[in-house]
Amino acid sequence: MPIPGDAGKDPRRLNSREREYLHGLYMRCSPALRFYLGRLGYRGDAAEDWLQETFLIAIRRIDALLASPEPGAYLLGILRNVIGYHLRSMKYAEGIAEKLRAGSGEEEGSRDELGPETLYRGLVSDEELRLLLDFYLLGRSQRELAEELGIGLNACKKRIQRAKEHLRSALERDGLV
Repeated sequence: MPIPGDAGKDPRRLNSREREYLHGLYMRCSPALRFYLGRLGYRGDAAEDWLQETFLIAIRRIDALLASPEPGAYLLGILRNVIGYHLRSMKYAEGIAEKLRAGSGEEEGSRDELGPETLYRGLVSDEELRLLLDFYLLGRSQRELAEELGIGLNACKKRIQRAKEHLRSALERDGLV
């Protein structure tokens, strides 16, 4: 999942020197980054996804990475941001789901099979809901969503922000946050 607002170089356009540099950096730094994730208690698929996402962001920011005097530290900073972003997203989604379950009057677990689309439908427009789910839960980039919608990147950012504000207002109105 890309970090919102993350832009940069297209991974398909790296030159051979950049590809070699990144490959070497991956070989040198990925064990230490995996160790760091393990020390934090993250292992398995999530940890591997976060590590891969770190290097995808590094590809997009190749110029800054090449200019960094400490590329390992630069990658660690990216990894920390990736972890923080995902943890905040998961905590927010879990909190909303828990409040929806608690406020429903239904037995615990009765909504466990319902997806976020079902849980949030009616709180915002279908278009806003789809945009939020695509961005926050599916991890699609703002640029990708903008292209799909046929709008500019800034317009897409504003739509996501407005949709988030509408969802927050609806949840507050219904006493769920």
